[in-house]
Amino acid sequence: MHRSLTLYLLFILAFLTPAYAEPVKVAVTVKPVRSFVSGTMKGIGEPVLIMTTSASPHHYTLRPSERRALADADLIFWVGPELETFMPRILHSLDRSTTHTALIESAGLVHLPARTTHHLAKAHAHIDPHIWLSADNAHIMVDEIAGKLIKLDAAHADRYEANRERLQRRITETDDQIRRQLSGKTSAFLSYHDAYQYFEQAYGLNNAGFVSSGDEISPSARYVHEIRELIRNKQLHCLFYEAPNRPALVNTLTHDFDIEAFELDAIGIRHEAGESTWFEIMHQLAETYKSCL
Repeated sequence: MHRSLTLYLLFILAFLTPAYAEPVKVAVTVKPVRSFVSGTMKGIGEPVLIMTTSASPHHYTLRPSERRALADADLIFWVGPELETFMPRILHSLDRSTTHTALIESAGLVHLPARTTHHLAKAHAHIDPHIWLSADNAHIMVDEIAGKLIKLDAAHADRYEANRERLQRRITETDDQIRRQLSGKTSAFLSYHDAYQYFEQAYGLNNAGFVSSGDEISPSARYVHEIRELIRNKQLHCLFYEAPNRPALVNTLTHDFDIEAFELDAIGIRHEAGESTWFEIMHQLAETYKSCL
């Protein structure tokens, strides 16, 4: 009798256990977002990173294994159609039960307008998609990620909440360190790829101009001449370009001028994927700017 009752109770509990007693399967498109998701899921599971190569997210072509990872996921986090232009089409093809979150739509997020017209997704064509380069936005993104995970996986809510609070403290500490590090760094500089205005505005940096808006259209000879005149007239000493490749045009722009070129890495191409990626990106940006300004 006792044994029968025990088996009956176990049978009932099997039906009452939440559907996601096991960790949810989470997929993330880019390393900075994976950093936040990985930190929020610490001790529970690991998200799958979809974009593992250095190819631009604006023109990324998914491999079959990456498509399968998205199809197998219970929850997908991505930045938005302004960055991962391939994602709306992919999401449309997935099972309707898959939950996906474009973090650029998070309530309270600071959006900066792109500083030139480009051909990305029309719904958000006016927004600069590099939202994670602001610590204020990072706080909001972590809250959004934790909320989505808790909603889908309530069995681990306490762990998600504890991880969220730990990440928020770490973001605040990083922000404070960078503010001290870049305090008083007001010298004007030139950017090759206009991807850093969230970081620039957050820490009072003085961007005098940029060569490319990120739409990968080669600048005209006239515009190159204008940029060289800008370097001459403002006596600029720093030009920052985007990893992983130094554009050939950098040599043309800097020829005969006392100006140095430095690599920046907004998306973490040079960094391993993990919880620390976003923090490494931000610290590396601060070190690189400080080294020249």
